[in-house]
Amino acid sequence: MGYKVFLHQGDELSLKTRVVRGEAWVDEGGLHIKGPGEILVPRADLRSAEIFRLHGLGRVIRVEHANGRLFLSVVRLMIGQFAIINFFKTGALQADLVRLLSPNR
Repeated sequence: MGYKVFLHQGDELSLKTRVVRGEAWVDEGGLHIKGPGEILVPRADLRSAEIFRLHGLGRVIRVEHANGRLFLSVVRLMIGQFAIINFFKTGALQADLVRLLSPNR
């Protein structure tokens, strides 16, 4: 299942950070993101997937992996840098990532 997302690769995310849009999905291979470029975070490289509230405005997932940090959130609508975040789908994407991290899998 694919999710429409905004994403940012870097160490921190703020309201002034420029984000890009894309489509993300999770499968046995890892986290896939198709946007301005193709991003693959292999399952073995995933370290954590934590959810937090960005300035009380919406849920954002912080993905730690072997090559850095990635922020992403599922969006309902995105016009330029303005995004309406899908609260429940962002939680579902984070749950998919946590299941991928589970050693019992």
